Amino acid sequence: MKNKAFGFYSACVTAVLTIVVLAIALVYASRGGQVGPLVIAALAAAVLCEASLFFGEKVWTDFTGIIAAVLLAYAMMTILSGGIWNIAEAVNGIKMVGQPELAGMNYVLIGVNLAAILAAILTCFTKKSR
Repeated sequence: MKNKAFGFYSACVTAVLTIVVLAIALVYASRGGQVGPLVIAALAAAVLCEASLFFGEKVWTDFTGIIAAVLLAYAMMTILSGGIWNIAEAVNGIKMVGQPELAGMNYVLIGVNLAAILAAILTCFTKKSR
């Protein structure tokens, strides 16, 4: 661990945040939110992409950070597009097609997922080892 640089630790933060997003997404889905199996698979694959740095810095580990950022962006936009009615109905105070009681979880998912995306992008541009 002595020869690890900032990029390695930001990849670890990305992996932890992605696991948190995955857990929140599973709870969100259990409460009636729209989370497809591809979103769960994308989040799991993003964790595996960031965990690949534990095997050492290779040529392909530069691409795994980019792939993780893309998978996280896909997950965020898919969850947001499914939950936009929750947010709209919570803001307007009406109930039509969404579940306004899930709007808070949508906000949390967006915030944590955005932090994970930013950490993944930061990982792509920093050195992983000294």
